[in-house]
Amino acid sequence: MRARELTLSAMGGALYAIVGYLSWLGVNFYGVRFWPAVVVPATFACLYGGMVGGLSAAIGIFLSDMVTHGNALLSLTVGVPSNFVGFYLIGTLAGGDRYSVRRYVPASILGLLVGHLIIGFGLLAWSQAFPLPFQERVTPLSITAALSISLLTFAWELPFALFVVPPVVSAVRKSSGR
Repeated sequence: MRARELTLSAMGGALYAIVGYLSWLGVNFYGVRFWPAVVVPATFACLYGGMVGGLSAAIGIFLSDMVTHGNALLSLTVGVPSNFVGFYLIGTLAGGDRYSVRRYVPASILGLLVGHLIIGFGLLAWSQAFPLPFQERVTPLSITAALSISLLTFAWELPFALFVVPPVVSAVRKSSGR
């Protein structure tokens, strides 16, 4: 990676953590937070490509997880990989010079869906041996619960990704002459 991409990833990660913390409103489902902040790494992925989008999401979710539930191992095994993969896919399929709203819509649906399936099934595996965030004891999840977590949290984020990101990307591109 070039210095510019690392700098953009760090900036995106910090912004993702801050916006995420300020916008989650204390709402969670099995520890997965309501997350309008999805617009930050999705925007970075669209503007600068998959690697920047994925890294900014991985950095940001780790930072925000440390502030909200403080479990670094859970974040590194579930939150970081799910965010990296989801936003890497969005940026790779519809980011950078290839960006168009027509490409972005299916890319964001696929990226968010894959990311949330990783979250749901990661929490399923985690819950077999460890308590989930905001729980005091081990409560193993079922496959139905893992799918519910995946689909509900996907549904929470998708409207923000579909309706906020394209106009933001368009405005940034116009202001930069791209």
